[in-house]
Amino acid sequence: MNTDNSFQPTNPALASDESFERLWDLIKDCRFGMLVSSDTEGAMHGRPMTTVQKHFGGTLWFLAPTDSEVVSDIEFNDNVCVTYAQTNAGDFVSVTGTGSVLTDTAIKEKLWSPIIQAWFPQGPASKSVAVIKVDAQQADFWDSKSNKLVQLFSMASAYLKGTTPKNIGEHRHLNM
Repeated sequence: MNTDNSFQPTNPALASDESFERLWDLIKDCRFGMLVSSDTEGAMHGRPMTTVQKHFGGTLWFLAPTDSEVVSDIEFNDNVCVTYAQTNAGDFVSVTGTGSVLTDTAIKEKLWSPIIQAWFPQGPASKSVAVIKVDAQQADFWDSKSNKLVQLFSMASAYLKGTTPKNIGEHRHLNM
């Protein structure tokens, strides 16, 4: 099995962008995201999913059972959002984009790992395993540069002064 899941950037200009690199640093440190999609009634549903790649080129990759609700949702409405949070660090990410469902065995093999095998013992060639591909269109992230103690001090100080906290993090927006 090929475990090289280093898919190349879809937009080479973004690959060298500092914000793009920081976005991936935040995502890879979380590993689990909440993938949000809409069902046929228009109701939003989020579920935890494991990001199954080692590099980010503008696309997020997940695996799911082909008969799962998330697969049905994406086949009905391809607008999705994936959120990541490291609340202990004060870092948050939101990626919106277009989802698609793939069943290509070669792609599954590139994404496959021993951990995935534990969830899908039938292996990458199985038709019961689907790939969810999320082509990112835009992303927002809130990146805390200070440690938790500094953040808490800033919030407490602002509360006592009747102001809002300053310099506890940075918000960045990326169009892909």
